[in-house]
Amino acid sequence: MKNMPELDWNDLKYFLAVARGGGLTPAAQALHSSASTVSRHMDALEKRLGVRLFMRQQRGYLLTDEGSALFEHVAEVERAMQAVERRSSEVAGLVKVATSETLGNHLLAPNLAGFAAQYPHAQVELVISRNLADLSRREADLALRMMEPGAAIVGNDYIAHPLGKVRFGLYATPALVAAHPDWRTMPYVTWDESWGYYSMGNWLIAQFGGRPPVLRANNLQAQYLAARTGIGLVMLPHFHGDADPLLQTVADMPEPAGRDLWIVYHRDLKASRRVLAMRSYVEALARRVLG
Repeated sequence: MKNMPELDWNDLKYFLAVARGGGLTPAAQALHSSASTVSRHMDALEKRLGVRLFMRQQRGYLLTDEGSALFEHVAEVERAMQAVERRSSEVAGLVKVATSETLGNHLLAPNLAGFAAQYPHAQVELVISRNLADLSRREADLALRMMEPGAAIVGNDYIAHPLGKVRFGLYATPALVAAHPDWRTMPYVTWDESWGYYSMGNWLIAQFGGRPPVLRANNLQAQYLAARTGIGLVMLPHFHGDADPLLQTVADMPEPAGRDLWIVYHRDLKASRRVLAMRSYVEALARRVLG
């Protein structure tokens, strides 16, 4: 084997299987092949090398000195190839996810420990903003967005996957609910005038016949924190409101239409392992949380 000819890695895989299994049948089982196929590969390899690699004995195949030398070299190459394959398939690096305050604080952030455990070499950055991230300018790798029913995702270069419907309910402290058996008399909090376009905010005001709210705020977190003090009822996604033991749903109120949840990323990143890993994780999370 001093002037070793070019070898077929397929033959070498069969060689390793025979050496480790001690025979044709164990090697065939390990490779989901047949004993005759394994034998054919061994004959071809020995012919190409011009040496006998195995002693064929009744108790099995035993490596010759030449076979043992080849085994050490081939096993080392195999380990190197496996290391390369592991690195190439590993999810690693930073993945930036842009989303709203509600989704970031109450859906993603409380549920990212599983992603970190599954992909220990990946890091996550949450980009939380009221404004939609421009994925073409790489402001984020993916975006998780709640959209009005039927609204189109902006950007022809984007890939968008629907994740389901985010359902909302009306929540208040138990003391406030007990003090107002008829919800129509209950004080409420809602969005300020900068959200005048928001259909769900307008829907909530309409439920109270246009009666002014006790509090307006331009973000849901402020509304939520105020509602926890008992100032009034608040509209929250169920995944948010149901998680707070200080709040309960207000019974007998009609349910708002809800919003569509989408995960969006740029077409240029459709083969990115870190992006696809986050997409799959968020899809599974949405199925679990939204039902």
